[in-house]
Amino acid sequence: MLKIGVVVAAAFLGLAHGRILPKVNCGYESCPKVGGEDVLNVHVVPHSHDDVGWLKTVDQYYFGTKTNIQRAGVQYIIDSVIKALTENPERRFIQVETAFFHRWWMDQSSSKVEEVKRLVRSGRLEFIGGAWSMNDEGAAHYHSIIDQFSLGLTFLNQTFGACGRPKIGWQIDPFGHSREMANIFSELGYDGLFFSRLDWRDKSRRLTTRTPEMIWQASPTRGNVSNLFTSVLYNHYSAPSGYCFDVTCSDDPIIDDPRSKEYNYKQKVEGYARFIKSQASNYPTNNILITMGDDFNYQDANSYFINLDKLIKGFNLFPQSFNGRPIKVFYSTPSCYVKAVNEASLKKKQAFAVKTDDFFPYATDYNAYWSGYFTSRPTSKRLERQGNNLLQVIRQISAQNITYHVNVQGLDLLEEAVGIMQHHDAITGTEKQHVADDYARIVDEAMHNTTSEINLLLSNLLKKGNGYVNLQLQSCILANISVCAQSLENNFLVAVWNPLGRKVDYRVRLPVDGKNFDVRGPLNESIKYQIVPSISNFSNLGEYHHAKYDLVFVAEQVPAIGMKMYFVNKKQVKEYGYILNEAYGYERLNLGNNKTGIRINNATGLLESVTINGTQMKIQQELMYYIGAKGDNSAFNRRASGAYIFRPAVNKSVPIKFPKVTFKVFKGDLVDEVHQNFSSWVKQIIRVYKNTSHIEFDWLVGPIPVNDGEPKEVISRFTTPINSGKEFYTDSNGREMVKRTRDHRETYNYSNEEPVAGNYYPVTSKISIQDKSFTVSVLNDRAQGGTSLKSGEMELMVHRRLLKDDGFGVGEALNETEFGIGLVARGTHYLTITGKGFSTSEVTKDLGTEKILTPWVFVSDILKKQTVQSLSKQIDFTYSGITKQLPKNVQLLTLQPHKYRNNWLVVRLEHLYAKDEHPNLSKNVTINLRDYIPKYKLVSLLETALGADKPLDESKYLNWILGENLQKANYTHNFDLGKKLGYIRVDTPQQMHNFNITLAPMQIRTFIVQV
Repeated sequence: MLKIGVVVAAAFLGLAHGRILPKVNCGYESCPKVGGEDVLNVHVVPHSHDDVGWLKTVDQYYFGTKTNIQRAGVQYIIDSVIKALTENPERRFIQVETAFFHRWWMDQSSSKVEEVKRLVRSGRLEFIGGAWSMNDEGAAHYHSIIDQFSLGLTFLNQTFGACGRPKIGWQIDPFGHSREMANIFSELGYDGLFFSRLDWRDKSRRLTTRTPEMIWQASPTRGNVSNLFTSVLYNHYSAPSGYCFDVTCSDDPIIDDPRSKEYNYKQKVEGYARFIKSQASNYPTNNILITMGDDFNYQDANSYFINLDKLIKGFNLFPQSFNGRPIKVFYSTPSCYVKAVNEASLKKKQAFAVKTDDFFPYATDYNAYWSGYFTSRPTSKRLERQGNNLLQVIRQISAQNITYHVNVQGLDLLEEAVGIMQHHDAITGTEKQHVADDYARIVDEAMHNTTSEINLLLSNLLKKGNGYVNLQLQSCILANISVCAQSLENNFLVAVWNPLGRKVDYRVRLPVDGKNFDVRGPLNESIKYQIVPSISNFSNLGEYHHAKYDLVFVAEQVPAIGMKMYFVNKKQVKEYGYILNEAYGYERLNLGNNKTGIRINNATGLLESVTINGTQMKIQQELMYYIGAKGDNSAFNRRASGAYIFRPAVNKSVPIKFPKVTFKVFKGDLVDEVHQNFSSWVKQIIRVYKNTSHIEFDWLVGPIPVNDGEPKEVISRFTTPINSGKEFYTDSNGREMVKRTRDHRETYNYSNEEPVAGNYYPVTSKISIQDKSFTVSVLNDRAQGGTSLKSGEMELMVHRRLLKDDGFGVGEALNETEFGIGLVARGTHYLTITGKGFSTSEVTKDLGTEKILTPWVFVSDILKKQTVQSLSKQIDFTYSGITKQLPKNVQLLTLQPHKYRNNWLVVRLEHLYAKDEHPNLSKNVTINLRDYIPKYKLVSLLETALGADKPLDESKYLNWILGENLQKANYTHNFDLGKKLGYIRVDTPQQMHNFNITLAPMQIRTFIVQV
């Protein structure tokens, strides 16, 4: 078994296709030699920032169409760069977005493939970042971020071996930066991170104090394990003014012929030297990095490189100096720069300041806070969350069929679609409308393309004999607007797949037209159900048939990584045969029970109090809106609210009560609901499910009216008696919570010209307030902006419709329409209260994991053709992929077939709890992997870095000296790999035999497993 592990490691290192690859000189070994302490080293980094959609669609950017919008064709950039690199061995270039490179690569000839591999092996073409797209860090969830990195990194490793593995994060364009993203880079085995966008006051202070480079301690739980060298770029990510040499630029080229009247060689060198000196005076070592490129540059790489060759040569012909040190200019890469800075700092025993919070919100001036995109395009943000949910389900189903060897093309398409959606102009909602429509098309088509494969794979899992039955399962993606063709049939099958590693009780809701049904479980047992009216008739949304009611039943104890089937038969009785339990009046305003319930104020129609786990609290909730600023962007105080920017015209929200909130109450054995009608365009259901520990707020907003000339930004506000002061908490990409303090920043002096927008933060999964006795939390079903503007208050922005562009490039107002009217958005918030005797983390972790990896409901009309009895002879109605539930503090984050190796799985296990978050669950936990993949005999496993692209012991970490931080001063730490990661290695026969895996708090461990 040890030999198998060695073979796997060798395969990772590039022993592919039965031959050993030639000796390589990539990575740090390929870096140019830098000068000593008496030299200023200038690392020139040629690059092109290629958005995976923004002003044009992904296809339009790749192929170069729609030049009237933007002259940009990525296929020509890569072609041009490869040709230019081969003409001069000194030249270097970094490739970042793997989605585009993968597309280009698949169309190349064998000779071109070998040519590119030579460039990669020599370090002249280097992959930086390496994810499918350069992801956003405010609206993206960590699950999707890890997946899209793994997608890109495993392709690069499979294609180029060790030389294709990035060492550096390159997040140069996202609009603010999260702590968890830095932690992910650390776990990927990266040595550094570069970015450009941070608050203008923060950047100014850092440059003035020569601290634009730091060590980011990205996880308070993981501590020094999460430390990451981080550098802020000096000049955005652009070339210095006057030094852009692409065909899309208007700067003069370098003329080195002294006979020409256009001669400017010395002038250009001296101008570049002035820029170098300006930058060097703000950075702490004798190395600086200058980005030579911009958006979609190097469409004519020959033009750019010829001028860069001359510029670099010019510093030999016209020597320049800085503070008495000669300036040395040369081609380099971000990884070579990090290596040089590391060596210089260790030699001088130079410490770097420590960063422990994050870089949100990002502002570019006093009135431009990029906190609007936290909410922009709410239906796109929800579609991405659904796409990831289905992606995990089909991965798990495919993993159960790994020896079946089905070519799951739909899975590939869905992986790529979700990867594209993480791009910082996709999940953010900061793209043009036609691009947003194309993103939706990509995800929707990918989700639907999995249907036939899901049916084939599930049939194989469930079949009792050798036969095959097409279950005809469909996903009801439009159930939120009461559309599902299969559930409108008289008889239909419901299959519930649970992607969690523990059993769950899942409340199934499906649109139906009738009121009388017979619902049966997998053992033909009668299942209690309830009928409630739909939140709306949705008659103005498309040509679909919209159901009048929702059928509700509980799928109890759905197996972990497994499925249960249910059978619904519509009773042929008259419509009035079933009486809806509908009530009005004061005596019926209490919903739920003494353990979990709510009270509605009869006079206002609004929430008055909440009881959860027996704790009663006065909590008010209502839907309101801000009027967006309609500035012309001509000055700081004229900034408009737009796709990026949130800027209310008046820093006060407007209640939505026209003329007042009307309501109806519906009660039943499974759920109590109050249906509120705030206006013609705002509705909400407050829902209390029996035997739960939370309250649901199902909101429906739109079409937002703007015919009064007022752009509107709609919020849901919760008001509690919690004495939270100025503090509140938001999650970081769905993982650890970050404390926020109103009107305060940790690392620079904050000024509150925008007291609302300047206090908005990204909320990917949860926002909380607390005092000494209680914690109140609100979880959401998609990324949103949120804040606490007063003690005891929380608000989340749910929808926006604006009339002006904010002037940051997209060129359109965020004025979404669909079906010929303003966009209608629907979503859910989940409210929890925890106090003495109840763990906030336990309640919200259980709920949060279930809402991110929600049981997926498939519906089929197969019962039109077959009876339940005939089906029972062909298939099983229940299935479990694991026989033992995972511990409460462990999540099976990933279970999927390895993309490039038959009979191998990729498995990620996550410890869900942070340090000191829970008295019992915030401890190390050990499991045996064989208990959780019982379908197969596990042959061997290899632990990898987070991206599943390289063996864990191939991750190399540089040593850094840590300096002062706000909480802890003057400490140092040597990044010994074993101590840094705290992992139990799986590298001896005994360990490989017992498959025991230990997880520390907040640790994610990744394995490839042979079965």
